[in-house]
Amino acid sequence: MSPIITCILFVLMCRACNGSVAFTATLPLGFTPVSIGSKVRYNRILLNKGGEYTSGLFTVKTKGLYHVSVSMMSGSVTSHTTLRRNNVVLVWLFTNRNEYDMASQSINLELNVGDVISVQVNTGSNLFSVYNTFSAVCIGEGRGSGGGGGGGGGGWR
Repeated sequence: MSPIITCILFVLMCRACNGSVAFTATLPLGFTPVSIGSKVRYNRILLNKGGEYTSGLFTVKTKGLYHVSVSMMSGSVTSHTTLRRNNVVLVWLFTNRNEYDMASQSINLELNVGDVISVQVNTGSNLFSVYNTFSAVCIGEGRGSGGGGGGGGGGWR
């Protein structure tokens, strides 16, 4: 997909929620040591519209439909991470011992106020550089405080 199309799609998605919530964060240059069971702290924040991302945690303040993505590069060690909602595994990322393998996942989620999205280290000892990213953007706000949208799109705008 061309960069122009990608930018147009991003703008349209942000407009769906009046541009209220979006973040992208990466790791710094070089190797970042990590420990098994810890949450990855993406501390190079490129965008934090709505202020819902902090210290590796995306804490939802705006109920809605979100597009969440994560990418991982571990250098020359095998690594395994998971994208989680409220500590429950949503998707897995795995890189083998090959030189600088990468893994990525992108998913759409219906999120409620108070949900916490994070990336947890399951194996491995380090992550390599700015190739590790964590992003989310609200693509549809929930209406009212009642039930939820999702499926047929009835609760989303």
